[in-house]
Amino acid sequence: MVPILARTLFRIQERLLGRRTFAFLKELEASQWWPRDRLDALRLRRLQDLVSAAYEHTPYWRGVMDERGIRPQDIQSLDDLQRFPLLEKPTLRTRREEMVWRDEGPRLTLVRTSGSTNEALQFYTNSNREGEINAARIRGHRWIGVDKGEKEVWFWGSPVELDTQTRIKHLRDRLVNEPLTNGFELTPERVAGYVEQWKRWRPKCIFGYPNSFVLLIQMAEKQGIDLMEVKRCGLQVISTTSEMLGEVNRKIITDAFGVPVYDSYGLREGGLVAHECNHFTMHTNDEHLILETVDPDTLDPSDGEGELIVTSLISRVMPVIRYRTGDIVTLSDEPCACGRSLGRIEISGGRIADFVVTGDGKWVVGYSFIYICRSVPGIVKFQVRQEEMGEIRVLLATDENFPDDGVERVTRKVRARLGSDDVIEVELVDDIQPAPSGKYRPVVGEVAEALRGSQRFGAPEEQ
Repeated sequence: MVPILARTLFRIQERLLGRRTFAFLKELEASQWWPRDRLDALRLRRLQDLVSAAYEHTPYWRGVMDERGIRPQDIQSLDDLQRFPLLEKPTLRTRREEMVWRDEGPRLTLVRTSGSTNEALQFYTNSNREGEINAARIRGHRWIGVDKGEKEVWFWGSPVELDTQTRIKHLRDRLVNEPLTNGFELTPERVAGYVEQWKRWRPKCIFGYPNSFVLLIQMAEKQGIDLMEVKRCGLQVISTTSEMLGEVNRKIITDAFGVPVYDSYGLREGGLVAHECNHFTMHTNDEHLILETVDPDTLDPSDGEGELIVTSLISRVMPVIRYRTGDIVTLSDEPCACGRSLGRIEISGGRIADFVVTGDGKWVVGYSFIYICRSVPGIVKFQVRQEEMGEIRVLLATDENFPDDGVERVTRKVRARLGSDDVIEVELVDDIQPAPSGKYRPVVGEVAEALRGSQRFGAPEEQ
């Protein structure tokens, strides 16, 4: 599709969904250059509006504010946010229905997420919030030279079974120049096919998970596939998200494809937090957020480095105020050569997803299991473990909403995702603890780690 036509179709889609995405984008394109005091004045107005809406329309926040003696008119500076308590994930889970303003905007939707702590959460969003987030994402891509409507492959997850709604979405994605390549399941044969698809389609950008890119590179090199050919066919940039990129993986991907790699960082419950500009500075979306850091042990405010605390200024539908993310970051106001007045963030402790390797040689990325666990109610935490080839254990910590046939449903869905005859054991546990590093891992893949170390990627009989 010609980029201008694809962009026009996306505009029409957003209007039909009640999203003012391009109006929000116009505002963001201007505000990123404002002096810092003007930007902070905007943030204060939005914070005041958020607090007023939370008090008037949500029983939970009204109770919190009454208990602490906070009135909406008391918010006279950004520092007044400190009067609110930290919002914990269990509170967001158990008090969700008391936090929502159902009439704030069109298309109220309950969505489910599992992130860096493997803890399933459900929260509300609507067209107003999604339009703001889409605008921030478009702005971030413009920073790295990619505009909406230009060809961009999503090296992303794909459901096991395509229902009618999913098929329509895939068609829509192609019409707006954002087709999907399944990054959840990789084999040497699929990698070869994907590279040929990309060369034919000639994308300007590929967007996906860092670990999937690295695994694809290793499989391609093993087969003598020259990924530089994708660049010669038009690829100019790669954009990553959802996992920690790190400078080692950035160099691996850059060296293989011959194009720069830029990262982004977001939370489903908090929105798009930050995106790198063309100077590789991870800029925070300050128009949308107030970010803080605290000592993860004492919860005392910290000076730049610590656990990230997020207040979303665009989520009046379900106010998220001083939310503990569990991610360790460093915040800074150091100027960037790009000239934007936005802050910057460095992610020093976040999400890691490993792989499961099936007996027939298919590499399945850890994030595919997140999607499975989102689809079954009552799963609070999960972890997939593979210590031996052909055997997969799924640990589930559940609550009262977990159905009687939940174990069977998870087993069936994992079987469908793997598409193999591997032994699958689903085990209910009281809790799932993080690794000694403090990081939670959706998949602990000892088999994948050993095979990657020895550069063996095919089925066992091919190794």
